[in-house]
Amino acid sequence: MTVEKNRNQSIVAAEHYYDYEARFIKQKREQERINILPRVIKPAMFTKGEFALGDLRVFSRYTVAPLSMLTCGFLELPSGAATTPRRMIPSLIAYIIDGAGSCLQDGRRFDFSAGDLVIVPPYTTYQFICDRRQGVRAWLPQVRLWHGQGLLWRDSFINGERENESESSSAQKIAALFQSRREVLAAGVGKTRYDWFLRRLAEENRIERESPSVIRGFECNWESTRQGKVKFYLSRWSEVAASALDVMMQEIAPGERSGEHRHIFEELLLVVRGRGYDLQEGTRQAWEEGDLICVPPMIVHQHVNGGAEPALLVSVWPRQPGHELLGGIEQISNASDWKR
Repeated sequence: MTVEKNRNQSIVAAEHYYDYEARFIKQKREQERINILPRVIKPAMFTKGEFALGDLRVFSRYTVAPLSMLTCGFLELPSGAATTPRRMIPSLIAYIIDGAGSCLQDGRRFDFSAGDLVIVPPYTTYQFICDRRQGVRAWLPQVRLWHGQGLLWRDSFINGERENESESSSAQKIAALFQSRREVLAAGVGKTRYDWFLRRLAEENRIERESPSVIRGFECNWESTRQGKVKFYLSRWSEVAASALDVMMQEIAPGERSGEHRHIFEELLLVVRGRGYDLQEGTRQAWEEGDLICVPPMIVHQHVNGGAEPALLVSVWPRQPGHELLGGIEQISNASDWKR
């Protein structure tokens, strides 16, 4: 009996060992892919379909860019056009690159223009509508958290009806779930730690009702920092109904460079205007308007303006994992125009 027990334990231990070894092998291969994939992705290199860097499924990571958690899409509409109404479980943000229009959210209209950030709360029917005189181009960064949690469900509508009625039962259950959650307005005044968690849902509902659905670019204040001239659209202190990403814009004057820093979390940048290059761990990565700059984890990086006009970059990174689970930012050198 003892011999048989020891033999079974040996088999289990071996299984665990080989699984452990396989994880290291897979991690090594992923690191090799990170090293060979381009750090600057040009429009001609974008994947076909909705997502420029690969879709939201976790197993599509490291196929286009050296990023695991971040991907993005682009929205381009001619003047007077509109998207099909859609609803999904995660929240959504859209940086308006060019044009003007409005976003319908559960029947409410919110106007936007170039330089604004549109925020769509979780499980909200939304539709983008262009101004009759001009089209719209928008950038839609997203995180790849939802696939692993089984939250990629989406509801599309045509003429107010669901595109696929066979999913009606599932859609009704999800609708009932969110209706129940949004009806929570208060959770008592208990003082235990668990009571704090109960109050969070009521607080999130309040934020969804009261927070802005469009953040105006001209209302965000520029700051002179050790990293350079920046302004935040979203940060961990923002009260908005979309808390997956931080969003920051940086302007770099001709001949100047940003600070040099490093962080454990990934970063994805859109070049809105200008041209220049990144310095990433000693390599030079050229970029220009329309490109996506990818910064893998733990990489020392710096942005340099190599053109004759100011460069404008919009940057996103995962908010909660970035700040609360993986530490902060290590500043290695200051921006070239930083003044104490």
